Amino acid sequence: MTDLEIVQKIEGEEARAYGLNDAQLSKERSEALDYYLGEKFGNEVEGRSQVVSYDVQDTIESALPQLLKIFVSGDQVVKFDAKGPEDQEAADQETDYVNHIVMEKNPGYRIFYEWFKDALMQKNGYVKVWFEEKDKEETELYQGLSDASLMMLLQDESIEVLEHTTYPSVQGEYAMAQPEMLHDVKIEKKYTKGCIRIETVAPESIMVSTDTRGLSLQESRFVQHRAEMSAADIEANGWEVPRGAPTDTDKFDLEANARDLYGEVSHVDTDNYLVKDTYLVVDGKRKRYVVIADTVVFEDDAEIIPFACITPMLMPHRHIGRSYADLTKDIQLIKSALIRGQLDNMYLSNNGRNAVSDRVNLEDMLTSRPGGVVRV
Repeated sequence: MTDLEIVQKIEGEEARAYGLNDAQLSKERSEALDYYLGEKFGNEVEGRSQVVSYDVQDTIESALPQLLKIFVSGDQVVKFDAKGPEDQEAADQETDYVNHIVMEKNPGYRIFYEWFKDALMQKNGYVKVWFEEKDKEETELYQGLSDASLMMLLQDESIEVLEHTTYPSVQGEYAMAQPEMLHDVKIEKKYTKGCIRIETVAPESIMVSTDTRGLSLQESRFVQHRAEMSAADIEANGWEVPRGAPTDTDKFDLEANARDLYGEVSHVDTDNYLVKDTYLVVDGKRKRYVVIADTVVFEDDAEIIPFACITPMLMPHRHIGRSYADLTKDIQLIKSALIRGQLDNMYLSNNGRNAVSDRVNLEDMLTSRPGGVVRV
């Protein structure tokens, strides 16, 4: 397919997917954030109590430690079981390696905390896993190298000599006619370092085809991760920013606004570009397309979709589940209304209104004391 056909097909999938274009889902997610943060309901009356009960927040925060305890309280996030005695050594190595990657090379506790909290609050939680490579440079100093050692060192094509000093091994009156030469060198070594990276993804930045049955995304026809990236970050991934591509203006979705407590959205760099990392099944084969504006900047086959999803309550035959916020929003609304009514009644009882005629002694009326007398 041409780039134009690919972009049109992706836009067609976006229009039918869960996510950004799903008004009902966005409304429920943003509403859950508002309830968690204790925002006003919009039915408040000026001069009356506006207190808000925090039932959604209390429920989520009480459930979260119990979930985290299962995964991060021990030494093992995951354990591989051997199928036979001959597999035990390999299973132990795999267990140690995966736990090291999750908890040491990545901020394991924070990942689980955000992943579970997204799911408890906004129906589904997502994480992305990928292999990241970065170019590294190291400077090393060697002293007293022989000719053979120097030649062996310089066989590495990744090494660049920055400084080189040569001197005889024996100097002064004890020097031989042809003493062995020694070398002091300062080198710079360039290499590429790779590591598995794990990162939580905001639920509103993931789009999933509505025919996905269950949490696993590996059988989904369409999955897309939308992210804002600077030109430098785009080029660091080996992609090229299309000439004339507009910077991202689609920042004010409902969920991002609900999460925006201190004006962070309005301070986002306006020079960022909207990058759509898309996984799409075409003619029975899964492909990966990275789209910026209306241009495909990267295309390749994709064996797996690098996202994992969880939800507190599964809905049969559906990808989107139910959250704890869905279960407790009505309780928070009812309790808030009851508490407001009780407080308003107390305020009115303690500060009642009185009708006073000219037959009442006004000084006695204005002096409030237990058992006080009002002369008429």
